[in-house]
Amino acid sequence: MKKRLKLTMMFAALALSFAACEKPDNPIGGDNNDTTPKERVIVYTIGGNESCQTLRTEAEWDTMIEQFCNQAQNGNEVVFYNMSQTTYLQSKGNGTSTSNRTINTTNREEMKRWIKDMEKQGLTVRVTYNENTGTWHGEAYATAPTTDTDTIITGCWRFNCMVVTQTDGNDHLLNIDLFVPDEEESPMYYTFYGNGTATKSANSVGNITDTGTWSLSDDGELCCELLPGGGCWNVNWVTSSTMIITRSDLNTEEGSYYYQIQFDAAPSPSVE
Repeated sequence: MKKRLKLTMMFAALALSFAACEKPDNPIGGDNNDTTPKERVIVYTIGGNESCQTLRTEAEWDTMIEQFCNQAQNGNEVVFYNMSQTTYLQSKGNGTSTSNRTINTTNREEMKRWIKDMEKQGLTVRVTYNENTGTWHGEAYATAPTTDTDTIITGCWRFNCMVVTQTDGNDHLLNIDLFVPDEEESPMYYTFYGNGTATKSANSVGNITDTGTWSLSDDGELCCELLPGGGCWNVNWVTSSTMIITRSDLNTEEGSYYYQIQFDAAPSPSVE
């Protein structure tokens, strides 16, 4: 059985931050005078090390972008994704890895503006810096490039939570629901095997309740009938410890719905 929590607009982003993020390993931020409310939940990797942080103002976001640029100049690859659906409405339609947005510039301010533009569109952003040419390189995508993605996905994942955002025909926020499996009574696990089969387990790994198949589409989407609602999902974020996927149902009679699921890596007997 799942717990279904009705969230008000006021507490939606805060609830998501608690469900999605542990205390950040590498806090980024600082004192500032800008108290503009703009909550973000940023999951990011710097040099392959994953962290997550909740930001509450535009000034905090500006500070984080500066730190991202500094880290890239220090030779680290920086990748981030904003998990908070209250900051933006997911991009209309399904973005694909074949339509990645890129930038090459020697201007730091131009790079910062580009990062902000990509974040506003709900995209995952990757930033590097070439010290030999003084050039910033950025890539943004709605679903992860297919290189090695299938290898990373292969394995066992614990269903952490699902956020469902509903908007009206004018993109006004109507409602946010948070679905969390009961950790004590019915935790849920998904296992994606290397041979293209998949299982869904309740209560414990291996206690299979449903079987099916999974694959990555040509556009890099995760397609599996066992996922809520079935169909194909954008892979916005996937590392060895965390996977975040999204999809949308646009212009239904009740409005548009945007779905986001977070999975956490879990031990599995075998995923061959």
